[in-house]
Amino acid sequence: MHRTTVLQTAAVLLAAVTLPLAGVRPSAAHADERTPASTATDGSGGLRTGSTTPDAATSPPAPPASGSAGGTAPEAPARVPATITRFALTARTWKKGAAAPQVQVRIDARRATAARVQLRIEDRATHKLLFRQSFGTVRSGVDVARHVTARLAAKPGSYRLRLVVKDATGQRARRKGVPVAWGLRVTTPAETAATVPTATPTATGSYVFPVQGRCNFRSVQAQRFHAGRSGGRLHNGQDIGTYDGFPPVVAVTAGTISRVWYDDFGGGWTLVIDGDDRMAYGYLHLKAGSILVKAGQRVTPGQRVANAGNTGGDYEPHLHFEMRPIPWDANRDRAVDPLPFLSKLPNPCDG
Repeated sequence: MHRTTVLQTAAVLLAAVTLPLAGVRPSAAHADERTPASTATDGSGGLRTGSTTPDAATSPPAPPASGSAGGTAPEAPARVPATITRFALTARTWKKGAAAPQVQVRIDARRATAARVQLRIEDRATHKLLFRQSFGTVRSGVDVARHVTARLAAKPGSYRLRLVVKDATGQRARRKGVPVAWGLRVTTPAETAATVPTATPTATGSYVFPVQGRCNFRSVQAQRFHAGRSGGRLHNGQDIGTYDGFPPVVAVTAGTISRVWYDDFGGGWTLVIDGDDRMAYGYLHLKAGSILVKAGQRVTPGQRVANAGNTGGDYEPHLHFEMRPIPWDANRDRAVDPLPFLSKLPNPCDG
């Protein structure tokens, strides 16, 4: 009798201790199973085993890989160098009130990537940066076009539009046979009306063919005035090819040298003669180191001023000869075709 009483008392005490500790009532099928001492509950009331201190073994699982049932992770652009393969401006003169010219850009790379693109607009006279126009992130292999910022329409003047591209590597993108900048002139209606072009001069004894050496200027259509160029541009002068040589070039008529400079928009070494006939004559792509005149100097017909060349781009040697009313900078869109004038002058060209 004494032994039975002790056993009953022990059972009662064991039940009193274990019942409050049970987090979940065991099922009838598992009435004798007990939660291990190292078990803790997760946030949803479920069970997890192991230490209660978070570590690598108990951290949440990694997000599902691309293509798994949990979703598709976005594809990150490859960190590869990018190359600028297109930078064009649809017009070089913007008349106030007209639609803004478009800037056209494309980058390419050996694998799909992206780059940050920005257009920097500088005043050509002061070289001061006026605006930064962001194109945002541009993916490779995509042609992108943006209008020049409308803020520039309120500021007539001459500007330089420079493209800055930083690829996914953090470096500036390379360029492949494209210019680094374009010039843009913003005009007002009053300014345009004040620069009505004068008549094309008539070739007489006071004019001399500008190239003195073996040349060609009529047989190739691409040499002609308003021949098509990349980006929708038009060729604004007449090219006089000099084959593989750099013959002398001379003043076509009497006048004054108005400017001598390196045109990094593609013209290379350039000089302009303001003729006494009120026509400005441009000589572009001149050979480096060959220019013999300076701004303000008077020249006479046939006076040597430089040598034909190929500066400013990937060109065969030639002279780009251009004719505009004075002043030169204000009248790019009023240039005249030089071919009828040049064709009447005695010349050494063979085609």
